[in-house]
Amino acid sequence: MGCCRGGGSGKGGEELALLAVTAAIRLAQGRSSDELGVMAAFFTVLGDQLGLIAICRDLGGKEGPCGDVKSS
Repeated sequence: MGCCRGGGSGKGGEELALLAVTAAIRLAQGRSSDELGVMAAFFTVLGDQLGLIAICRDLGGKEGPCGDVKSS
């Protein structure tokens, strides 16, 4: 993801962090505390799984906990 590596704008992950804050505020509008809790848990699991997939792709089929996850 080029936006995290300080690509063209020179701001690196700062813009991505601002985007995440803005998205959270917008998603929270009009939601109950229970709904927010479920959404938070969902996005935590989603983020964890994306991180795991990225690590497994970086391993490129080496022995380890990722088995035979392949880069696409």
